Amino acid sequence: MQLAILAAAPVALASLGPPEALDGRAWELVSPPQKNGGDVEPPAPGRAVLQAGAGGGSIAFGSAASFGLAEGAAPASQYLAARAAGGWETTNLTPPLLAGTYAAGPYQLFSDDLARGLLSSGWSCRLGAASCTEDNPPLGPGAPGGYRNLYLREGSGYRPLITTADAPALALSAENFHLALAGATPDLRHVVFATCAALTPAAEEVPAPGGGCEAGAPNLYEWTDGTLAAVNILPGDTETTPGARLAASAGAISSDGSRVYFSGLEDGPLYLREGSTTHLVPESVGDGAAFQLASADGSVAYFTAGGTLYRFAAATLASEAIATEVAGVLGASADGSYVYYLTSGGLRLWHEGSTKLVAAGAAAADPADYQPATGSARVTPDGTHLAFLSKASLTGYANVGKAEVFLYDATIAHLTCVSCNPREMTPAGPSLIPGAYQAGEGGEAAYKPRALTDDGRRIFFTSADALLFSDSDGRPDVYEWEAKGTGSCALAIGCLALVSGGHSGEASFLDASADGSDAYFLTEVSLLPSDPSSVDVYDARAGGGFAEPTPVAPCEGDACQGPPPGPDDATLASIGLESPPNPPVRFGGHKRHRRHHHRARRHRHRHGGGRR
Repeated sequence: MQLAILAAAPVALASLGPPEALDGRAWELVSPPQKNGGDVEPPAPGRAVLQAGAGGGSIAFGSAASFGLAEGAAPASQYLAARAAGGWETTNLTPPLLAGTYAAGPYQLFSDDLARGLLSSGWSCRLGAASCTEDNPPLGPGAPGGYRNLYLREGSGYRPLITTADAPALALSAENFHLALAGATPDLRHVVFATCAALTPAAEEVPAPGGGCEAGAPNLYEWTDGTLAAVNILPGDTETTPGARLAASAGAISSDGSRVYFSGLEDGPLYLREGSTTHLVPESVGDGAAFQLASADGSVAYFTAGGTLYRFAAATLASEAIATEVAGVLGASADGSYVYYLTSGGLRLWHEGSTKLVAAGAAAADPADYQPATGSARVTPDGTHLAFLSKASLTGYANVGKAEVFLYDATIAHLTCVSCNPREMTPAGPSLIPGAYQAGEGGEAAYKPRALTDDGRRIFFTSADALLFSDSDGRPDVYEWEAKGTGSCALAIGCLALVSGGHSGEASFLDASADGSDAYFLTEVSLLPSDPSSVDVYDARAGGGFAEPTPVAPCEGDACQGPPPGPDDATLASIGLESPPNPPVRFGGHKRHRRHHHRARRHRHRHGGGRR
């Protein structure tokens, strides 16, 4: 016989979300409420990777605090959160460590689906170094003991990129061995890294005066499914010419790894390594040639030399000049048929031999918009939409030198200022799209968060200006703009809405899924009852949200005393009804106190005192 319990479970509230949200967005707390007293850290060099899964429902983030089932505790611990039926679940991915092994976060990059991660095995404690009391052990089988290495984490295993089997030429001692990630394909199936060491029979080393090889004369190697191949072999040579670099941290390796663009350490000349053959890129000799980007398959590449923009075709090995007086390149389509660039006359689009003016003036695009691998500008894969920043008044709005976010639609040749104040008030501050994130120690800024959706119909940004009445705190907040007919937007001019709270504290855009269903942001504000305190990652998910329990009001005085138990109740108590569990431990202090702490820490950082 079942007994009815009068003290029913708390009633669930409807999902909470931003005011007047687009697409039925609701907030979901991504990072766990209890973080051992720590915060989620914003993306910054040397910290953990901040990267969202392209398909949605997953994001990697970091914290100086170690929580969960951790194998080690680096200066920046790495976490992966995934959405489940009842909420977000977080896994600690930090590898096992020796004390002092890491000076920064071990992870450098994740694949676009977050199924694979690329990390370093450490730096300061290596076999043979005088300060080491223990060897730096390999993270995975087959790696040379004591050496710094790059590892691919897939599942729970670590696969070394340098092994005793595929690097028979490795002759340097561990204390003299250095390497750095140069770039990788989005799926991490192909990785290019740099080291002055000879790792293949075709590689040459430049000896260093103090022993080992000259760190300023690196070789490039491409790792593909357990094999290494030297990249920087010049046309007609059979051995490497040390002193090379990958042409860009992103966009210089074709998606299948068959084409790699590289150069010398100084600007130009540029080379294409295609299979086992190297080609000199015509017109890239002299005049400070600088690689800009390549198509996804590497068949087309763009570079500048002497202020001229060139288009190189791998099929013909020919370079064509398409523009002069070029100040910078903002981006291109995945197939290379569209390219956006800034000249002294304005921002322009080149497409299949014809040119269109996007916006007039030498300052039409902000310098932060370029280079393509690291800048703020975004281009959709089909090339028809460009998002960029500008301090110029391009659509008539008086932005008084504050950066605003613009979206150009090439299908209708229309430019929209998506962050201009709809009330036409003078902006209180700039609006921003983040550039590429750099993580780990010595890595490249190789990942650009998805501020613009693949279809170009949604864009996310952070604004220091209060663009809507519901943004009332005078602090930066995260916004979404979407075009008519997208999601819930029915306005001809497009729709603007908050993604973050708009009250009581600062928020900044982090990343989004490829279709924009997930929009992640960082905030110090507790937007949900389940968030007790601290800086957290939230997802403003379209049609999302999890039910939040209604807090039970505490009783006072005689109201806390129930009626005296009768015989039947006493009998029931004697046979073991369980009492409710203890409330969960809450780390961190009162929310207002913590916000004061965060502001003070940011003040120290901005004025040179303290690490943040």
